[in-house]
Amino acid sequence: MRQRWQGWMLVGALVGAPSAQGMEIADLLSAPQPEAPVAAAKAPVIAWVSNERGARNLWVARAPEFAPRKLTDYSEDDGQLLSSLALSADGRTLAYVRGGGPDAAGNASNPTGDPDGAEQAVWAVPTDGASAPKRVAAGRSVSFAPGGDALIVQGKGVGCYAHAFAKTPAWCVEALLKTRGANSAAGFSPDGGRLLFVSNRGDHSFVGVLDLAARSVRWIAPDYNNDSAPVWSPDGKRIAFLRTAGTRPGQAFDLTAANPFEVWIADADSGVARRLFRSGDTAGGYAQFAVPEPLRWGRDGRLLFGSEESGWLHWYALSPEGGAPVAVSRGDCEVETAGLSETGTLVYSANCDDIERRQLYAAVAGAAPKRLSGDGQIATDPLPLSGAQWIAFRHADARRPTAIAVMPAAGGEPRRIFPAQLPAAFPAQALVEPKTLTLRAADGVVSHATVFLPPASFKGKRPALIYVHGGPIRQMLPGWHYSSYYYNDYASNQWLASRGFVVLALNFRAGTGYGQAFRRAAKQGPRGASEYEDVLAARAHLAGLAEVDARRIGIYGGSYGGYLTAQALSRNSDLFAAGVDRHGVHDWRESAKGGDNSGLWGLKPDELELAGQSSPVAQVENWRSPVLFVHGDDDRAVKFSQSVDLVERLRARGVALETLVIPDEDHFFLRYATWMQVHRSTMAFFERQLKP
Repeated sequence: MRQRWQGWMLVGALVGAPSAQGMEIADLLSAPQPEAPVAAAKAPVIAWVSNERGARNLWVARAPEFAPRKLTDYSEDDGQLLSSLALSADGRTLAYVRGGGPDAAGNASNPTGDPDGAEQAVWAVPTDGASAPKRVAAGRSVSFAPGGDALIVQGKGVGCYAHAFAKTPAWCVEALLKTRGANSAAGFSPDGGRLLFVSNRGDHSFVGVLDLAARSVRWIAPDYNNDSAPVWSPDGKRIAFLRTAGTRPGQAFDLTAANPFEVWIADADSGVARRLFRSGDTAGGYAQFAVPEPLRWGRDGRLLFGSEESGWLHWYALSPEGGAPVAVSRGDCEVETAGLSETGTLVYSANCDDIERRQLYAAVAGAAPKRLSGDGQIATDPLPLSGAQWIAFRHADARRPTAIAVMPAAGGEPRRIFPAQLPAAFPAQALVEPKTLTLRAADGVVSHATVFLPPASFKGKRPALIYVHGGPIRQMLPGWHYSSYYYNDYASNQWLASRGFVVLALNFRAGTGYGQAFRRAAKQGPRGASEYEDVLAARAHLAGLAEVDARRIGIYGGSYGGYLTAQALSRNSDLFAAGVDRHGVHDWRESAKGGDNSGLWGLKPDELELAGQSSPVAQVENWRSPVLFVHGDDDRAVKFSQSVDLVERLRARGVALETLVIPDEDHFFLRYATWMQVHRSTMAFFERQLKP
């Protein structure tokens, strides 16, 4: 299901690359997997997390050499995340959070089942490698106070803590904010004397300013609304924020809604505010919860915000004095990630010149965007660096997996700095180039897909598989994905193809990348399961291929993909010979009760009957095809009970099923060992059932 928001150059051919038939999943996942980088505010320094076979570590690099330096030495495949990276302004200290969040009982994520338990805590380490990391405090996120002299830690509340590599300011106390509500720090004023924060009160939220010296709070235009994403003006005299309607009694968040939003501006001293802009009635909602920092205040004085005003997710510039917003990005395409340079240029990743991939662009309001990256690449998470000379980002293509890369701010050939070269075992030359295509469902909706064909050495009719992603607000790419979950599944699809399966990765309606109308398609999910029509179109396409045996077509996927797998097997065991269902939603009525991310459709009581009929359990009596169920029992996104219920229903009916239950594992499979187990079990199951 959806997680709240929340690649890549090989020099020369690999010598002795394994044949396709000899490819192993461990070889495909042998390269380090770097996550999105972060940067220092006043120095050209970047830092990132790399996951190498389950051992997550921190790395740092400084311009212009960008020589990677390893800062930590975690060696275990323990599933402990490294997140919330923050560099001090001068780039000398890196703070981070180690460990996953607590469950309802307060237990931190512990996928190894360590009898001593686990902890989520903030740590800090100098970037020159002069000393080891030091624990600061328990917490889920961290940022630096001005000057890098203290750390703002968010856990149950907001606190300030000293760290071992700097002095502590006088105002720094562990209980920095003890007001009502769930408080989260948003940012310090330019002079460092005030802290901007958001106080979530459940059905409404306020923006507040904490005066650090006076220990007093000023509320900014409090009203019956949800106020969020506040930002300081460059001179510290004004505050801008986003405003949406308050939450009515019984109202639940709806993933498919498009609620209007407003941009407000306030005097920082008096708190007096006025509305600058109101979006169209269907333009807001998605960008305001899915985009990191959906409102920004550039050094040139402009406000920038993300919106779907055009039906596509783009960025707009707005004068703080008022007037109509001006498009910064544009076209029938979507901006996914963006960074604002100190010169006022918005550098962003979008699919404007190739809707199936990601390219980098640079733009200022009123001018045509300039493309920075080349064809066939997947470039994401752009990060303009201090000094305005370099851009760091992640880069990939069909054969080269995710790497940290840099390029000049004006564009050019990416320089992959980590990993600089791939492991000898990585089978780059044996990978297939997926082909992209479109599919038209029976109701006329056009979806998208990529197809992995087995090597030419395989002859005759082949079995085929449909891969369905989760989310559903996701888009699979014809290359290595920037999300670790789909990075792993891209490897799986390549591996399956190498063993003789034709694999079609389906981008069904309700996903992202193809505009608001596609994402908000009618009757989706619990309101009619219309996206299943795209699954049937994909199956029909595979059945029509000369190289495919239509009697041996299977389906697999995780989360929302698990839900669609269960839909296929319950509705059409006559068309789908087997399936692997990973932590899928099986009964929307149970999801509507809340408790995990699968209940985010805002279902009303009068919609529950339709939700039940839209669920796989509604037609379980038609299920005859064999299935493998996979689920970790510490899943906070889709309840483990969803699989318990369906497995028991099928066992009672005598359906052939296999199970893989992973105690203490998370929805996103935090351990490398888990991914190995899941991939190998999936391959073994399909080889038994479909006999490639």
